[in-house]
Amino acid sequence: MKTGDLIFRLTNNLAPVEPNAVSKRLNRALMVGVTASTALLVVLYGIRSDMPELILTPMFWVRLAFPLATIATAMKLAERLARPGAPLKLAWFAVTLPFITMLLVAAFIVLSTPLGYRLQLIVGTTWRVTTANIVLLSLPSLAAVMRAMKGLAPTRLMLAGAGAGLLAGAQGLLVYSLYCSEMSVPFWGVWYVLAILITAGIGAALAPIYLRW
Repeated sequence: MKTGDLIFRLTNNLAPVEPNAVSKRLNRALMVGVTASTALLVVLYGIRSDMPELILTPMFWVRLAFPLATIATAMKLAERLARPGAPLKLAWFAVTLPFITMLLVAAFIVLSTPLGYRLQLIVGTTWRVTTANIVLLSLPSLAAVMRAMKGLAPTRLMLAGAGAGLLAGAQGLLVYSLYCSEMSVPFWGVWYVLAILITAGIGAALAPIYLRW
């Protein structure tokens, strides 16, 4: 094939890309994921009977701040990882801020608590199942975001999978926060953070296979 013919084929019938196409694609994936995760929550765990009272407590909204901040920063990171050559340093720095803040606050509370009560702050009453539940509720979002990523142009595949996992893990945590009864910041700083990191690891492990061009 002549060079001119190749260029003509590549440029023929080009259509303009809609503004913010990457963010719109990822947002649609998140909507699918949150819908599926919420349905899964209702089927597996049901609705808390004390949810109306829980919503009126300040700590309920404080707890939501962590996954919401992580979703906002992980979305920006995922958008950059979905495009070849996009700078990542500021995006990675931004996505670590919610984790650093959470861990610092948790550490301060643990250190300022009498020694005999510290372990209870960390383990709560549901530590055996919380992380697994969050990861499970993150899987629909992870599948949706990874599929959206596959239709874009990621070149750093393992990092792209990790970014998708951070986004999905934070969304799974957001959904699980509507059910979880734990109100201890040190508990959040251990088991919530661990769940998001595990989901990011799953995304990073799957990405080189699933996202490969």
